[in-house]
Amino acid sequence: MSIAKTRGWYWKVHGKEYERFTVGELPKFYGWDILLKMIEECENTPYFKRSPLFKLTEEEKEQLRRKLIMRDKALIATAFETGGRISEVLMLKKGNFEVQEDRLVVRDMPVVKRYEKIGEKIVKWEGEGEPEDTRKWHWSYKYDAWIRRKFITKPVMDRRNVLEIPRFEPLTQYIVDWLEQLPNEDSWLFPGYGKNENKPITTTRAYQIVRDVGLRCGVNDICCHWFRSQRASQLAQEYGFREFELIRFFSWKSDKYARLYAKLAPEKLFEMMSPKK
Repeated sequence: MSIAKTRGWYWKVHGKEYERFTVGELPKFYGWDILLKMIEECENTPYFKRSPLFKLTEEEKEQLRRKLIMRDKALIATAFETGGRISEVLMLKKGNFEVQEDRLVVRDMPVVKRYEKIGEKIVKWEGEGEPEDTRKWHWSYKYDAWIRRKFITKPVMDRRNVLEIPRFEPLTQYIVDWLEQLPNEDSWLFPGYGKNENKPITTTRAYQIVRDVGLRCGVNDICCHWFRSQRASQLAQEYGFREFELIRFFSWKSDKYARLYAKLAPEKLFEMMSPKK
């Protein structure tokens, strides 16, 4: 399957100019086939083939490799099915999930994008003359110097609405299978290994996993946020979610992005997510 090149979700730097791309600029839903292809491609991730690991036998390496591949499959599935930002996905634990007969329920998924100001720091210009970039610096008669203000912020933790993911969707089983491998309710959903097995993988590592798999499947400039946009497009195109349902599903604070995807008349969320008869 040929996938059109997207411009990505990370910051792209062109000289001194910075440009950030938003959810509305990514293409429509590519379909389940490309997602399943990425899941299958995880099998080809060359864990431990390029460098030796600390004092493990070949059998132990293979067992660990299978576990990491299973984790990577669940990471891709969870990123899409929940439609969460990668920082939120990595904060999930086994206890956030409840496996039911016809659905997978996700409770208390964190929302961490919002920030609040808790202070500010004044930085004085120490160079000669006035600074070149006067957009960032301004003259202060109070300090008798060129200054700039740096705001000190902290993330505002919030919780998403309860998510109900249908079991019939092809990626859900990969999450369920991975949940069965985790030892207890307090286990991180996506732990590292070795000395990092008691904490989740970093967002950088998650990006590396997704990008390596995506590029091998022909999805150029893929990143973790790609799954969030794909989920929004899929909900609107296949299930007919409109603004109200999309806002409820993603716990958005406005309808800015929901308007980009809404298509059909609203119904109850889970009832809409049913196979076509």
